[in-house]
Amino acid sequence: MNRRKIIRIVAVIVLMGIIYGFYYLYVRLPIINGYAAKNMCSCVFVAGRKQADIEAHDLDFSLVKYASNTVDLENKTVTSSFLGMRSQKAYYNEKTGCSLVNKGNSFNSDSLSILPPKATATSYLFTDFDAEKAIPAKINQEKLQQAIDNHFKEVEGENARNTRAVLVLLGNQLIAEQYAEGFDKDTKQLGWSMGKSIMSTLTGILIQQGKINLDDVTGIIAWQNDDRKNITWKQLLEMNSGLEWEENYGSISDVTKMLYTEDDMYAFAVNHQLEATPGETWKYSSGTSNILSGLIRKVIGNDETYLNFANQELFNWIGAESMLLETDPSGTIVGSSYAWATPRDWAKYGLLYLENGKVGDLQIFPDWWADYTAKAANGSNGTYGAQFWIQNDEEFPNAPKDMYFADGFQGQRVFIIPSKNLVIVRFGLANRGDISYDKLLREIIAAVE
Repeated sequence: MNRRKIIRIVAVIVLMGIIYGFYYLYVRLPIINGYAAKNMCSCVFVAGRKQADIEAHDLDFSLVKYASNTVDLENKTVTSSFLGMRSQKAYYNEKTGCSLVNKGNSFNSDSLSILPPKATATSYLFTDFDAEKAIPAKINQEKLQQAIDNHFKEVEGENARNTRAVLVLLGNQLIAEQYAEGFDKDTKQLGWSMGKSIMSTLTGILIQQGKINLDDVTGIIAWQNDDRKNITWKQLLEMNSGLEWEENYGSISDVTKMLYTEDDMYAFAVNHQLEATPGETWKYSSGTSNILSGLIRKVIGNDETYLNFANQELFNWIGAESMLLETDPSGTIVGSSYAWATPRDWAKYGLLYLENGKVGDLQIFPDWWADYTAKAANGSNGTYGAQFWIQNDEEFPNAPKDMYFADGFQGQRVFIIPSKNLVIVRFGLANRGDISYDKLLREIIAAVE
């Protein structure tokens, strides 16, 4: 083979590599730009943070860090693009938060009266965290502080703010609280998949109110001509629907397409077909949580009532006044991913489960609901309950067997430990494996005991 031919072959290979690389990047741009725009919008307009800080920490990974973000403070929008290509735009609404509008059709909530959460008179158990109380004598305060300090130090490395908040409740008493620089008790933080747990709670409230039963089929019209018509609320809650789904955040998958390219996330998830018999196969799916959200919307039957439901029937009663559940452009709450609140209000949410759904004389959800939530779902290998994760010996070998928790991307956690009367909240930006939550729990429990 002569030299000229070799050069041609090499040139063709290089050209093919360039074309493939461009294609690989180009098809992912809506997800890259969508992630940047949506998260910048929420961090600026919901959490009140600065653009430079968000870019330096929250968006400083993978190809997302190369997106250029334009924040329009007057019109409350964020536009993100990668080298000017395939820009994505997120819009802020004070009633429903930030959303990406991909296809130009956006739900209009302007005419709806959507009231933010407001503490009720009976929520005192959850709201007096600032009251002066003596720390119980049995608690070793030095060991408790050391446990929290150890956790903050465990993930310092290049990003000293990987842990942003740790709170500890002993019953309804806040016994420890620590924040990273730039964050405090009033900073709203994103729970990511902890929103799934809230969808479970709202389902429990509907059951308590007699509007649905756990074993009811969903009644979704699009499912009535095939075996999907047999899927129940219980199977959705336990991730046992049998619906096909790919939950991969590192590629173009069902979950990334849903979050960053779809205006109606409920419809997108509902249109998936069965790949297994309902009730027999466990598969983690953010689409399932948005199906639950859309079903709650249909059961309630009125958009104004639906968008007030979580506030009026849940957050008001526990005094979680900072809670915001963001919607997609179609008006459906993104139950899979977009719940915002201060760490204290997330702690109040955990406390509701410690109290088995009781606020004063009011039973928010059935008195059996917390136990059901923490019961292992069929096929989950003992790791998952009903939109909550549960104790398992592989990840939590030293945690009490009755521990269960709401779990969000990058290490957002609300741990509920009934046997120790504890709620432990953690927020930050740690990847799986970077830190040991088992160690954090073990050391806090040792200090409290």
